[in-house]
Amino acid sequence: MRFPVRQLAVLSLIFSALSAQADPLARPGDMLLRHDIRLLVDVGVINIPLNTWPIPWGNILDQLGNAGRAAATPAASAAIRRLRDRARWELDSREFYLTGWASAAAEPRIIRTFEDTPRAEAEAGLAFSWTGNRFTVNLSAAYADNPADGEEFRPDDTYAGMALGNWMVTAGWQQRWWGPGNDASSILSSNARPRPGVTLQRNLSTPFETRWLSWMGPWALTTFMEYLDDERATKDPLLWGFRFGFRPLSGLEINVTRTAMWCGEGRPCDFSAFVDVLKGNDNKGQNTTPEDEPGNQLAGYDIRWSLPKKIPVALYMQWTAEDGRGQGVPLGNFLRLVGAEHWGTLGGVTHRTHVEVAETTCREGGFGSSDKKPNCAYNHPLYPTGYRYNKRVMGHSIDGDGRSYSLGSTWVESAGHTWNLSLRYMEINIEGSPDARHSISPTPQEITDVQVSHVRITRYGRFQDLNGQSETDFSKPIHGVAGRLCNTAPQESHQRARAG
Repeated sequence: MRFPVRQLAVLSLIFSALSAQADPLARPGDMLLRHDIRLLVDVGVINIPLNTWPIPWGNILDQLGNAGRAAATPAASAAIRRLRDRARWELDSREFYLTGWASAAAEPRIIRTFEDTPRAEAEAGLAFSWTGNRFTVNLSAAYADNPADGEEFRPDDTYAGMALGNWMVTAGWQQRWWGPGNDASSILSSNARPRPGVTLQRNLSTPFETRWLSWMGPWALTTFMEYLDDERATKDPLLWGFRFGFRPLSGLEINVTRTAMWCGEGRPCDFSAFVDVLKGNDNKGQNTTPEDEPGNQLAGYDIRWSLPKKIPVALYMQWTAEDGRGQGVPLGNFLRLVGAEHWGTLGGVTHRTHVEVAETTCREGGFGSSDKKPNCAYNHPLYPTGYRYNKRVMGHSIDGDGRSYSLGSTWVESAGHTWNLSLRYMEINIEGSPDARHSISPTPQEITDVQVSHVRITRYGRFQDLNGQSETDFSKPIHGVAGRLCNTAPQESHQRARAG
């Protein structure tokens, strides 16, 4: 059976700002930044967990301080220079920064990937940021015209943080991307707008000193509690998240992740309910009764492996379970994502190319190898709105019961100018009966998505052009009491004491 085809190679004109304010946490959305970090990790220049965003800039700068240039290739040397300059600028405690931006899009993208693209037809905002030795403040306010979710005022990326030893506590609205995928994460991505919440995150990923745990190598831990304040069938639930990642080998990263929606109107919201969530006692008919079920939980693991002997290939996978099981392997009903990356240099330009396949139909069995279970992914009877926020799913952007095939490549010049090309074919909501809860389409659809973007760094800011949909980005930060103009490109500055 063939379904209607929607072609997303649409030309539009967009003016939008990539965030330029100083920030101790590297947020998702910047393709050049992800390219540079992955390149240095894959060639062994630095060794940090790289699949949990935001990533602390202090962790990156700490590793770069020990990175030698002698054995580095020209591409790696250029990435070291860009990251070192950017990290010092982001962690500069001498100035405050004021950034303004505006965007306009004929049709905002309905399929979002790691790349930051406009969310509304028109948007304008201001952001103020300051980072000290222990505290940081990022205040952002934007107005969106005719937004799909009806939220015209947007405080996205606003947060305040405080360093406590080697940990940082933050409160606000933060973008997240948990997983090795280039185009998607099946458990937590930046597809939906950020939610207000409190986060505890480790700064430097230094290994354990005890011999019993030192084998894990560099490790990272993030946990948060967020408030889902959008319009929902079950009002005011909370979302808890936990992610632990470690690198037992220089080319291998393993992460385990849990998220849980709990509390809310008419639901248990006391400490004992949260303890049941932590213990996994939330699968009715297996370890709890329907009336005592505390919430809806997702859990899973992901692995990324850079091949040894300097082979420029990395393989990755992400398995996300929607429910527990009564026997055998405790997790079941898996969503699956696999991919491969290849990188190299051609004519002085560095490239990273990937292929990625994802399926968001629940499959029963301990490892998702059994029968399909339609209308399962991102849905739950206790929370009819599902695993969604402001009309977008918080996991894979195709929502449940879909398949996605993608081919993409990022090309980077030594000056930091980048080209991003991608081709995606997606089958949307193809299993089971029509589902009105689906955030893309209640009925089956096929989507072909062609996207080409170019980012150019100039003295006036960063300009970005996209085809399918297209966009141009610019910004002019103002910093210092005198309010003088400065570039968005990172400036050389003294290295302040890193948070933690």
